[in-house]
Amino acid sequence: MTPTTTPAQETIAAIARLLHHAARRAARDAAADGPGSVLQLRSLGILLAAYDAADLVPEHLDPYWPAPPQSDVTELLLAAEHLARQVPATQATAGFAVVVVALGGLLREMTS
Repeated sequence: MTPTTTPAQETIAAIARLLHHAARRAARDAAADGPGSVLQLRSLGILLAAYDAADLVPEHLDPYWPAPPQSDVTELLLAAEHLARQVPATQATAGFAVVVVALGGLLREMTS
């Protein structure tokens, strides 16, 4: 039997992918900046949001691959935030609020 997937689950999986790759890119940037940098904390925040999103993805969807076409951390976060606006607020997506709040905080920090 093939598992069914809702549009919200597909969207959350795409957001998890965007966040995962943003965290990887941010970690690379942080490594170049040196230990204890603000970039290290930012990459950790992105990684935690990626894990929160991935936890909501059904097992039959991959929350990490394929890689998104964007490579800039801010672009990846903005794309994730754009998709997050499309996820309906239902009982099935109640845990997604944590990701939305994290995205808002990360974007506010990145663009200020």
